[in-house]
Amino acid sequence: MRRLLAPLPLLLLLVGCGPKQPQRQPTAVQVQTIGSAEFNPSIDVISRLSSTTDVSLRPEADGRVVKILVKQGQKVKAGEPILVLDNVQQTAALDSAKAEARKDRLNAERYVFLNEQGAVSTKQRDAYVTQAIQSAERVRSDAATLGYKYVTSPIDGEIGDLDTVKLGDYVRKGQAITGIVDNSTLWTLMDVPATEASRVALNQEVLLRTQGNPPVEGSGKVVFISPYFGVSGNSSSPNTVLVKAAFPNLTGKLKTGQYVLNRIITGSQQALSVPVSAVLMQAQQPFVYRIVRLSEALPKIKASKTVPEKQKKRLASMPGSTPIVVQTSVQLGDLQHNRYPVRSGLKAGDQVVVSNTALLRTGLPVTIAPASKP
Repeated sequence: MRRLLAPLPLLLLLVGCGPKQPQRQPTAVQVQTIGSAEFNPSIDVISRLSSTTDVSLRPEADGRVVKILVKQGQKVKAGEPILVLDNVQQTAALDSAKAEARKDRLNAERYVFLNEQGAVSTKQRDAYVTQAIQSAERVRSDAATLGYKYVTSPIDGEIGDLDTVKLGDYVRKGQAITGIVDNSTLWTLMDVPATEASRVALNQEVLLRTQGNPPVEGSGKVVFISPYFGVSGNSSSPNTVLVKAAFPNLTGKLKTGQYVLNRIITGSQQALSVPVSAVLMQAQQPFVYRIVRLSEALPKIKASKTVPEKQKKRLASMPGSTPIVVQTSVQLGDLQHNRYPVRSGLKAGDQVVVSNTALLRTGLPVTIAPASKP
């Protein structure tokens, strides 16, 4: 079978009439203009929380435990009984003293009446009145002694661990039984480095954040700055200053002894800022993609050894007003409210890309979509 071959000119004509490859459209990006924003310089310190009211419960008399009236973790009021110690003798002594006091009071009243009638002398009356007074004092003394057998809470708060004492245990005067803590207001005790101490002042705001998930956050004020630097042997770390801030424990989720991150807000200042969505990292160096006119960047692009020649030729054929992106290294401060303060690398009025940044490279033409508000 013979195959028919088309003439070569016809083949070339057919190839030349084939569809052209579509030209790639510039990447659409959103931009933000660099401007000033308010930033709050701060000092970050990790510390431990401490209750403003934390006491150790200790009996004021020896005795055997006959009743435990609360459970660990229970909230109690000041004066509420926690333990009852054996008090049979003290109760009997008080009952006897009360009976004696009633008798002496009646005798005193009778002799006062008789003295008014002239039936007894003033000396006799005074003796019975004195006896009545002494009996009443004895009642108060015996009542106080009996009261020591009821171990009560000295503050409003929450009972700690009660496992150290059980029914039938014999406890001694002054023996630590448990702790009672009021976590409604807490202190955070911060060791601020000496290099930062001069920036701290009373009543500065302190932001607190726990390490949990989700974290618990709070806000307080600096209430105390130690007049001494920490030295070896005291409770503060060497070459630090103890700073104390008070926090209202509004959620009740913060606990004494809990470690937290504190941020002491030391002031307020205006600085150029860049949104976090514009910042990328390369070898631990932050950079952004800045929008420039092609005519401004083309000389540097032509001189660059990293830009392919094909791309250089394509850019040279484009209008000078074409927006392109240029990778720009920046120096930034600490992130606050999703924005970084700019220390170097950008100036006011620069435009940076905040969308589709993963698709970009230096010299890439882009189209600018409607800008989002900073």
